[in-house]
Formats: sequence, structure tokens, C-alpha cells
Amino acid sequence: MFYAIDAVDTLFFRNGRPFDAGLNHAASSAFPPLPSVYAGALRTGGLSQDRCDQKAARRIKIGFSGLMASNQFLFPQPLDSVVWKQDGSKWLQKLLRLTPAPTGSTPLDWCLSAEPSASKEVAPRGGGYISENELQAYLEGKEWNCSVQALADYIHDERHIGIQMDPGSGAARDRRWYSIHKLRPADQHNRKCSLVVEAEGLSISHPTVIKIGGESKTGSLYPIEQRFALPPVVDTGCLFKLYLATPAIFKQGWLPWWIDPATMEGWFAYKKRRIRVRLLSAAVGRYVPVGGFGTFKDKGTFKSKPREMRYAVPAGSVYFFQIVDGTFEDANKLFHQKCISDYRENLGFVYDNWDRLRYCDRGFGYSLIGRIGEEQGGMIPCTK
Repeated sequence: MFYAIDAVDTLFFRNGRPFDAGLNHAASSAFPPLPSVYAGALRTGGLSQDRCDQKAARRIKIGFSGLMASNQFLFPQPLDSVVWKQDGSKWLQKLLRLTPAPTGSTPLDWCLSAEPSASKEVAPRGGGYISENELQAYLEGKEWNCSVQALADYIHDERHIGIQMDPGSGAARDRRWYSIHKLRPADQHNRKCSLVVEAEGLSISHPTVIKIGGESKTGSLYPIEQRFALPPVVDTGCLFKLYLATPAIFKQGWLPWWIDPATMEGWFAYKKRRIRVRLLSAAVGRYVPVGGFGTFKDKGTFKSKPREMRYAVPAGSVYFFQIVDGTFEDANKLFHQKCISDYRENLGFVYDNWDRLRYCDRGFGYSLIGRIGEEQGGMIPCTK
């Protein structure tokens, strides 16, 4: 079931930077929020009014999470593409080509390079996003010259300034000034921009009010009928790309636990299906710190405390694989529209990888499988 969340006022989702009243006085907001935000928010929307019902909270399973603008899903710009120029109000982007990696310290055999151009590479303010149709064309490996939308066009930035008060005297405390960066989802033309999340384990059939993010900001939650149609790409080749629509926490930093860093090969299996792949190249952005607050059991009672900080691969990252053993259909069945992040809430990286915990149930690492088109990977010999 898909749900949309509209901001009643501003929204605040803290990033991983230190924040206090005094030295680190400026707090910035991350947008869109991390997938881990939604489980707690949905729990306040009618799943269980009893805040001690931890079993009910664990039944919530998060799939895709992201943005919707004007009734259209938006997806992070694939990081194997670059934006070259601006055409009117749109940014145009092209795919990077896979070329043999130069001799050096790189652990991969192939690297991504851009064609020579007189235009200067630019970065959309706040990050780039593409539509569902453009993402489908990207996954199908077609010739791709699409437009990208800047995230900054869909949000208003607001800076709130305050000072810490002494609860005893009611007076302002010395050197306790702070500044908070908050966001209001709405673009320049006041078109609607909403958070959207795919969730199981709860039943909310009518609009309701929830608390979400830092300062427990108020949001309006309601089910939606829209679904994105990104069917598996059919192919008989031995090459595929894996696109991450949400951040992923991997045990080996930018590498999943099942990839051997020495050989760049690994097995991935679930139930009766398995595949062996070799990592050829990767387009990975700067890491995203993942923290926040969680509820943990301590001496028979549940208490809220900060989560351990982890680093995640950002949304939009792309991994290029060659199939050593298996088929393209196996890749679709095992990875397409699955959450492949290694980290599990309350378990870390220590758990049985072959049972129901094979996939992440908190929305991290939502992946989509696509073809490596001739335009991008024409230099790679497709042999097992």
C-alpha cells in the first residue's frame, strides 16, 4: 500500500552533523528523509495507540520511499549520468560511458567517463530528480537524453533562530543561541509536493494526522491509488546494472557483504534462486550518515536513545555487474524492487542471511534492475 504525507507546517529531518545550543549552533535538515523515519511516523498514524506496543511497530515493513510532485513519482538522478547544460528551466543529462580502468589503485576493471564536451558540468541545486517514464527508459538501456529537475524547485527553505531558556528563572541563558534549518515542501508555482512511502503491516483507509521527524512535526497521512509501473526489464544478456532508489547501509562500506573485495565476485541467493556475479564498475556518491533515535529494550522496559551512527551509500548509486552463473531473470527475481541493504535494525550485521531477514524491512537499499545499453557499455565483451 502506498501512502502520501503532506506537511501541515514545516518539516525538520536532522542530518548527521553535531548540534547543540552553543558551539555547534546550526542544525541542517535533510530532504527527503531517510527510510528509517517512516516506521515511527506510521506507527503514530493509527496502527496502535499504545506506544508500548513494540510488536505492532515491528510488523511495519517499509518498501519504496521518496517524493511525489503533481501526482508523479520522482526518483533520484542516477549517478552514472552527468548534467551538462540547462535548457530553459530544465537540466539535461547524459550517461557516462564504461571504459577500461587505467592502471592504478582502483579495484574495478571498468570506470565511467564522459565524452569530451565544451559545456561545463553543472549540479542541480539540492540534487537532481527524474520522472517515472525517464527512469523506465534508463532501465531499458535506451538512448538517453532526458531532463532532470532540481529538488530546490519543490521546497522552501526557512531558518528558525532561538535561544535556550533557563527553566528555573525563565531568562535566556548566556551563549545558548541556535539556528535550525527547516523545509516546507512546495515549489515556486505552489504545486503540491508530498512525501510518499510504500508500507505493509498496517491498515489506514482514511486521512489521519501523524508526527514525523525532528520536533515531531505534524503531517497529514492518507492512502493513494497511484503506483509506479517499473516492470522488470527482459533481457538474455549477461550484463546488468543495479540502481538504488533509496540509501543502503552495506557491511563493507560501499560494498555489500556478499561481494568478495579481493575478487569482486559473490553469490546472492534466496530460497531456490541464486546468482553469481562479478562487479565491473560502480557510480557511488558521497556517504550519507544514518543515525537518529530508536526504541530499545533495556532491563525489561523500552527506552528511546540515539542509534549508532552508520554510513550509507546514497540514493542514485549504480552498480554494474556481469553474470558469472545464473540468468538475467535470476537478477530480476532476486534484486528488482527489493531492499538489499545489509544492516538490520536491532541486529546490526549479525543475523541469518538466508531466511526472512534476507531483505531489509526498513526501506534501505530499494533496488531496480536495468540493462546496460550499447551507448554506455558497448566496449564490454559480454562473455561469462
